[in-house]
Amino acid sequence: MIVQRFQKMHRYSDWAWAHVIQSVKQISEADYKQERPFFWGSIHGTMAHSLAAEIIWIERLNGNNPTELLGADDFGSLDEILDRWQTVKAQWDIYLKNLTPEIAASQIKYRSTEGEMRENNVADIIQQIQNHGTEHRSQLTPVLFALGAATEQLDFIFYCVLQEPG
Repeated sequence: MIVQRFQKMHRYSDWAWAHVIQSVKQISEADYKQERPFFWGSIHGTMAHSLAAEIIWIERLNGNNPTELLGADDFGSLDEILDRWQTVKAQWDIYLKNLTPEIAASQIKYRSTEGEMRENNVADIIQQIQNHGTEHRSQLTPVLFALGAATEQLDFIFYCVLQEPG
C-alpha cells in the first residue's frame, strides 16, 4: 500500500508542477528573475531550489552522495531548469516503479551538504520531497496570481477527482 501511495503522490506532484510551470511560462523574464521576499530570492531561485532538492535526494536514494546543493546560478533560464527536471522526473519514475515495501522501510546513510553523516528512512525521504514540492508551489502560486498568471486548483483531492477518481 505504501508503494502505491508514494507512486500516486509522485503523479500528483508532477501534475501540480506542470500547472505551476504553465503559469511561470506566462510571465516575463524580468518578473521571473526579479528578487522577491522568498527564501530563495526569486521565482527562478525557487524553481532552481525545488529542482535541486529533487536531484540531491534521488541521487542519495540511488547510492550517490552529492556534496553540494545546486542553486539558481547553476541554471541560466527556466528552459534549463525544465530540461533538467525531465531527466530527474524520469529518475524518480524509475525509482518509484522499482520501490518495494522493504526498500521504503530501509535506512540510507549519506553525507549532508554540511559534511555531516546522516541516516534517514527511505519512506521519510520520499515524503520529504513530496512535501517540499508542495511547500514551494504554495509559495509561488500567490505571486503568479498577482502577476496575472494564476495556476489552476492544485489541491490533492482535486487531482484525485480529475485524474484518478475512485
